[in-house]
Order: sequence, then C-alpha cells, then structure tokens
Amino acid sequence: MGKNISITLFGESHGKGVGALITGLPPHIPVDEAAIDRALARRRPSGRYDTTRREPDPWEILSGTYLGKTTGDPLAIWIPNKDIKSQDYEHMPYRPGHGDYTAHVKTFGADDPRGAGHRSGRLTAPLVAAGAIAADFLKTQNIHITSRVTEIGGEQSPAAQEKALIKAKKEKDSLGGIVRLTITGVPIGLGGSRDASAQSALAHALYAVGAVKSVAFGAGEKAARLKGSQNNDPYIEENGNLRTTSNRAGGILGGITTGEAIEITVAVKPTPSIGKKQHTVDREGRNTELEIKGRHDTALVRRIPPVLEAAAAIAILDLWIERQKEIALHQIIGESQ
Repeated sequence: MGKNISITLFGESHGKGVGALITGLPPHIPVDEAAIDRALARRRPSGRYDTTRREPDPWEILSGTYLGKTTGDPLAIWIPNKDIKSQDYEHMPYRPGHGDYTAHVKTFGADDPRGAGHRSGRLTAPLVAAGAIAADFLKTQNIHITSRVTEIGGEQSPAAQEKALIKAKKEKDSLGGIVRLTITGVPIGLGGSRDASAQSALAHALYAVGAVKSVAFGAGEKAARLKGSQNNDPYIEENGNLRTTSNRAGGILGGITTGEAIEITVAVKPTPSIGKKQHTVDREGRNTELEIKGRHDTALVRRIPPVLEAAAAIAILDLWIERQKEIALHQIIGESQ
C-alpha cells in the first residue's frame, strides 16, 4: 500500500475464511485485542437494512506478535467464515454492478463466482482488523480518525434517510451515500510531491475499497466553482506557529500535510446486489433476467465507515513512518531549518 507498510488481503467470501498479511509494521507496537473487537463490531450488520449474513468474526493473529506487541516481522490475521450459503450463487448469471464478468475475463474463467469470491466486501473484515492496530498506535501520537455518514440516498436528515431506506427495501432496491472522514492531529510535513503525495496515498487506500466511487479533499469539486481569493486558506501567526484561518485545502497542500485536519468526502455506490429484476447475460452468453435472492444490505454505506477509517489509518501510519525516517536523517546531517 505504501513505501513502508504493505497489506495483502486474501481469502474468499464463501471460502474457508479471509485474512490479511501486513509487512513493514515496526516492532513494539501494542496489539489491543479489544480495539480490534470494537472495530469489527462496528462493521458487523446490526439493523433491518443490513445483510442477514451473521459472521461472528472470531479473528486470530497467526504470526508477527509476541507478548502483545508486534515483532516487526510479517503479521498475519485470519478470520474464518461461519455463515456461508454458497447455494445462493449456483447458476448465477453475471450480476449487474458487480465485477463478476470482468473477473471472469481477467482470470480466463478461473474466478470464484460465490459472493464475488476474492472481490467480495467480506474481505474488508481483515482490513478493519489490520486498520485497528494502526489506528490504535496513531492515537498514541495524538492522531485520531473519525467518520460519519452524512447522506443516504441523497437525503441528509435521519428522518428522510429512514423514509428512503424503507422505500428502497420495499422496492427491492438499494441506496448509496456519502461519508465524511476526518483525521486530526496529523503533524505538518507528512507526504511529498507527486508520487509521494499524502493526498495520493490516502486516495489510493480509499479507492482500494470496492464500493468507493469518488474521494474529495477539503472543498473538493466545490473548489472548481470558487475564485482563488475564495479558495485560498489565509495564513496567520499564533504564538510562534503558522496556521490557516480556513481549511478548504482539506489539510494537504503540495502533497504535504499542513497540520490542519485532513477532511475527506467519500462517495459510496448503492449495493449492487438487489432483488429488483434486471437484465443481464448468463455464463453461457444468453440474455436473461435476474432477481437476486441472497442476503444483502439496503445501503452498504451504513457499515462502511470503519472500513474507510482502517484504510486511512494504514495510509497515515505509512506516511508517519516515512516522516520519522526523514527526521532521523535530518538529525544526522545536522542542517538547521
């Protein structure tokens, strides 16, 4: 994922389980089991608009820790699947909105069609577990990551969202939404220009979550409709420190963190699996119609915040480690700022 930390997700939605292999974590990072449990609980379905698939997520760490801390060696997390219904996917044609057909072509027909296989949202579970370790360490550096759903189905008020959810579920349809991600306490100086950009690193991590359709920083697309005098964040000096009076940049300028909160707006697509009749093509190439009968969320945006936080935490930790290397090198060279 980054220059220092690499994460590989493995497993399938209807296989034996899912997991994550993380390399590049420094040694001596505490692993708080309760923090991982809390993060996975937030991702788990809990309401009438969520999937009825009930996975208890009895995770375990297979390697990379000793006496409750990371060793610096590869850390492997394993989460077995407990509630699979593979029969729901027997003779399933290519599902509109899913990667079924593209995966079939990519793998020359070797793809696992059960619940999207390796491309399933089920693989966000080990991502959340890994992200919990990163986020817990970042808190010791006063860096905190929070998120909130600000919109579902185009509605912002809870009452209007509830009505939209009821209507979509009744119609066997689904809804998308918007999540606002905020990262506070990030020191100035993380990231760099071009391919070292903090903005690029965070965008890459967030876009790797399959349901994400757009990522915007600060004012986002609104900046395109502002004048420079309106979009620029004026600097002021306070007690020997420079800061800005506004934050339309979203906490990153020139690819480098400014010290202000990183503000990210994430657009999440509607759940592609819906019971409403859709036209598609079966795996023999024949036109057909499809009404999906499986267990799916009416609006997966309701459960995605901990996934986005996890992806952001891993990206920020990678940037933080890189900055510590820069600081250490600067101290060796001894040049004054």
